[in-house]
Amino acid sequence: MIKILICALSVASAFKVQEPKPALQKTLALRGGLSPETTALIGSIYNGGFGVTLLANPEMFYGPDGIMPYFKTAMGPVAQTFIGRAFGACLTALASANFIEGIPKEAVCKLYAYGALLVLIPMLLTLQDTENFVAMMWRLQVPVHSGLIYILSKGAGLI
Repeated sequence: MIKILICALSVASAFKVQEPKPALQKTLALRGGLSPETTALIGSIYNGGFGVTLLANPEMFYGPDGIMPYFKTAMGPVAQTFIGRAFGACLTALASANFIEGIPKEAVCKLYAYGALLVLIPMLLTLQDTENFVAMMWRLQVPVHSGLIYILSKGAGLI
C-alpha cells in the first residue's frame, strides 16, 4: 500500500500545472483584483495629492491651523521651507513615474509599494508622540496607508 502511495505521489509531482486561461483571469479581476494600470493610477493620485500640497505650502495644509492638521506644533522655517517642500517634491516626482512612457505599470506599482512601506516607519513613530502630532489623524492615516501598501504590492505581483 505504501509503495502505491509513493508511486502515485511521484507521478503527481511530474504533472505540469497549466497557466490560467484569459477568461479565468477576467473573472478573478471581477472578484476584487485591480489591473496594474488602475493600481498605478491609485498610487499616483495618493502620492501626487500629498506631494503637490506639501510642495505648495506644508504649514497651510498640514500645520496646526491647516486644512488637515497632522501636526500640533508649527513646522518652523527649516521644515516649512526645505524639508516639507523637498518631501513634497519627491512625492510629486514619484507620482509622475506612472506617466513616463516605457515604464511597465508593474514596475511603477513596485516602486510605489516600496516607497509606501518605507514611509510607514515614520508614520508609526508619530503615534508615539502625541505632544507634536495629531494622534487621530495618524490613527486614521496608518490603516489607509497600510491598505494602500497591500493594493500596490498586489498590483506589483509582490504578494
